[in-house]
Amino acid sequence: AVRRGLAVLLPFLPLALAWQPALDLELARQVVDGAYSRIPPLPTAVELSPLEVRVLRGEGCLPFPGSRPVWARVAGQAEVVEILAERARNEFRRVQAEEVLPEAKRLLPDGHLRVYLRLSGLKRLEHRAAYTLGVRLKTPEGESYVRAYRATYLDDWQEKEDGYTGTLVFYLDFSGKPVDPKGPLEVVFLTESEKDCLYAFTVDLGAFY
Repeated sequence: AVRRGLAVLLPFLPLALAWQPALDLELARQVVDGAYSRIPPLPTAVELSPLEVRVLRGEGCLPFPGSRPVWARVAGQAEVVEILAERARNEFRRVQAEEVLPEAKRLLPDGHLRVYLRLSGLKRLEHRAAYTLGVRLKTPEGESYVRAYRATYLDDWQEKEDGYTGTLVFYLDFSGKPVDPKGPLEVVFLTESEKDCLYAFTVDLGAFY
């Protein structure tokens, strides 16, 4: 059964599965078709659950001294196209890729990615702003960091016994940066804790469009 499913899916996929920093119209059409279930949905994001985090710097950093991330999702323009098309379908409207692609590029410009990070155990909602997220890039000349230029929150925040849980959304700009659209991306972050702990997890950019 699994093999038959793959046989149906594969003809609709472009040859190389990789993050598309500048989504083209043809792929956008396939994303829209997937949102309307005319073809199987394309992979427009990669999710990491459970989230495997490692410590890049610091001592006594695990278990987390404070809140902890439990899930991550990384996506680009293809996900925005999908969201816009799904929203239209939920409102019983038809949209074309020619309509939603320019809007997607306005919301998330070429070369940009979104990183969703769901937290658990945050003691105060104000501490959401203390999270600092970015990526570490390695080149022959050395390593450098790119920090998210914007951070927002989803409306899923709830108060639990051990604190608040909910999702942060970070926006990253890789324009002109040495990022392989088919390779691994090392995401780094600081939590709200005063401890000098730098954490990281790896995302496969070759797992979505």
